[in-house]
Amino acid sequence: MVAKKPKMRQNANMESVVQVQPVVESIPQIHPVVTTIIWLIAIYATVLGVKLFAKTKGDSRGLGLGLLIAVVGWAGNAAGWEYVISVVIHNPDEISTLNVPILRTIMEFGLLMAMVSFALVVLSNMCITLQGGDLIRLQKALLRFGLWVLGIFIMYQVHFAGQYSIKTLVIGVGGALVFVVGLGLQRTLTNLFSGFDLQADHVFQKGDMVQIGVGGLEGVVWDTSLRSTRIHTLDGQMLIVANGELLTKEVLNLDHPTPALRVRRNVGISYTTPPMRAKDVMLQVLRQNSAVLKSPAPVVLLTSYGDSSINYELRFWVADRRVLDENVDSVLSLIWYALRESEIEIPFPLRTIRMVDMKADAQHVANVEETVLRMEQIVAKCPLFDESYMSSSERRELARDAQEIELAAGELAFRQGEESDHMYLIIRGSVSVLVKGKDPIHLHAPHWFGEMALLLNQPRSADVMVGESGASLLRFSKSSVLPVLKRRPEFEKELRQISEERRIVSGLRDEAKPNRTLKERLVRLSNRIVWSLKPW
Repeated sequence: MVAKKPKMRQNANMESVVQVQPVVESIPQIHPVVTTIIWLIAIYATVLGVKLFAKTKGDSRGLGLGLLIAVVGWAGNAAGWEYVISVVIHNPDEISTLNVPILRTIMEFGLLMAMVSFALVVLSNMCITLQGGDLIRLQKALLRFGLWVLGIFIMYQVHFAGQYSIKTLVIGVGGALVFVVGLGLQRTLTNLFSGFDLQADHVFQKGDMVQIGVGGLEGVVWDTSLRSTRIHTLDGQMLIVANGELLTKEVLNLDHPTPALRVRRNVGISYTTPPMRAKDVMLQVLRQNSAVLKSPAPVVLLTSYGDSSINYELRFWVADRRVLDENVDSVLSLIWYALRESEIEIPFPLRTIRMVDMKADAQHVANVEETVLRMEQIVAKCPLFDESYMSSSERRELARDAQEIELAAGELAFRQGEESDHMYLIIRGSVSVLVKGKDPIHLHAPHWFGEMALLLNQPRSADVMVGESGASLLRFSKSSVLPVLKRRPEFEKELRQISEERRIVSGLRDEAKPNRTLKERLVRLSNRIVWSLKPW
């Protein structure tokens, strides 16, 4: 190495002084074959780096940027442009010189960035493949920080430890940084250590349903960073809470130790109904509803005597907060029907005087009941709704909410791509299910259609056209069918099985594939990673 001797200066107080001088370093010769191989690797790294940096995001883009930085540093070094900066450090006890080759350091810095990014990409894909979820931002940040510290430590030990003790560097530089960082980043460090506490105590994980404060906002933990936690509320908003502030609040994890929750709802019953009879009717609904857990068992308690009603409290358990609103809606709706069929009154708290024609009113009620009975008889003719899958009361429940419609020949019941919130039962005539490029599927009374999109919560997958003689249909809303599905697993199983068979016949779905084993998932993971490293 040809270099000018660096000038050294020491002040009167023996404080550390740094002087910098550039010097040119000669590059040793390498065998031509090795040089050719290295150039091929450099070309590959350049093309792959450009591809990843331009077309990807996150750690994959970091991998591409690291490769490009490493190639730039290596190319300059190979061309003989290497420069060494001599850092002369004057300490009170000794004078030390630290020689830093610029291009080699840039190359190693780029390689370190590429390796850290590649490690995080592999770990993220492994978590997604094996656990079904990615690492949270806090975990990624900690891993990235740890890998960077380890890599820089190794670089320093290999190239600079003999020139300048790392112990001296840590004591000299670290002592000054502690005060500056501690003073300037006090709030940030509070949030950082709060984030560590949240993770160490396993307060919540990504995907957990939480409630901020008793009776406060509820939502799903989106992710946790070094500074804050993001919560996707049930209203579709993104709530961002600083970790330090989050630790000062009461946080309810609605998924742990179990996601099951107890629900309390009040119902007022007329004084003319004996309490045991009212309890019996409501308990039957709770025990028969599949949305209500069997253990702990549901209970109905008389809680008070009100001004116009005897007040009862329903206490029952549901499986998950995510389905709480739907389950409560199902329970309260069925209780209304059950109380009405048992001629049990839910009184109004206010007195209302209404002049009615009793004969006309009675005739109207009789007409409604006659219509419901006729609808129930029609529904019973369909094999899907017979006694094997549901009771007479459940058929009556469907019949009450069903709507009878008449369609002319060639008219569409619905179109492909439309939102799905109904299924249909053919009373008279026929329909044809039309899928582009496939033979039509003809359905005749008494058969049903439209259950695919309803079960899968997806847009309509085909057009449905009425046959030549027209058709009469019963239309069932999703809100009336789903409670029956929840109460009757055998009905849901049969409906899903027939739906899957139709999807296979119509070409909307391939034959079901078995669940992949761990070995198969790992092979797919490795293939995906190898494929992503192709430069084209």
